[in-house]
Amino acid sequence: MSGTTSVRLFSHWLVGLGTVAASLCVHSEARADLHLAIGSRVEPLRYTSAYFPNSAATTFRPSGNAGGGAESLQSTSLSPYLALYFAQKYGIMVSLDIGYAKSSGESQAMGMAMPTTDNNSYFQFGVGLGTKIYFTTPRSQKVAPYIYLDVFKYFASISTDNMGVSGEYAGAQASLRSPTGGTAAVGAEYFLSPGFSIGSEIFGLRVSGVSSEYKDAAMTRHSSSYTQVSLYTGITLNYRFQVSSSVHAVEDDGAAESPSKKRRQQTSEEFLSSPSAPPPPPPPSPEAVD
Repeated sequence: MSGTTSVRLFSHWLVGLGTVAASLCVHSEARADLHLAIGSRVEPLRYTSAYFPNSAATTFRPSGNAGGGAESLQSTSLSPYLALYFAQKYGIMVSLDIGYAKSSGESQAMGMAMPTTDNNSYFQFGVGLGTKIYFTTPRSQKVAPYIYLDVFKYFASISTDNMGVSGEYAGAQASLRSPTGGTAAVGAEYFLSPGFSIGSEIFGLRVSGVSSEYKDAAMTRHSSSYTQVSLYTGITLNYRFQVSSSVHAVEDDGAAESPSKKRRQQTSEEFLSSPSAPPPPPPPSPEAVD
């Protein structure tokens, strides 16, 4: 019986010593925060636009017209975004853009039994996937510079009851309003509070392009492509919400202990001397001595 009690006591002390050793190896607690963010990217000024005054009149343009003139694929803007930040400095962002328009009209000459209708609709959807990386950890009442990168793609559709426009031609028009491209920008944000900041994409570069092809009634093939590179600047409004956090520990080389580690060490020591520990075996009685 005394041998069993000694084994239990030795095991209990061994567990206690292991707990103390583990607490001595812990030097800090690093918090990995997960933040959900929403915001808007506004580009108030665009400095460049495409201009082709000498282009052939048969060249098909993203506006849906032929001939030269001022055109721009940058009229679209993926302004609202949803982001997820890890450790506050690195974020994955999804930005969206939706556009829809419809026009209806009719004309009826004197004596016509049925009016001539003119119904057209247009829908465009854009999505971008990007990342924002801060050079310094965002702090309240501080400026944090960052770099922003993304790729985006637009999808468009055009519908009309104009009998002179074939489905293939309408599809070609939609293809020229569905650019694919990417953005790279350097900017900075000022955090008024941990949950709100105002930023500026000071130096932004955007590249986009489209291509389209169709055959007319005479089976003549028409093919067009359009590429644009432009600089832009803009401002951002950003809101953050902390959704979860986790704590992990790393090894220490014997540095000074923090109060939390001291509390853990004291807890380990108290564990060794707690009342729950089995008492030492009583001395043998004279009757037990042979």
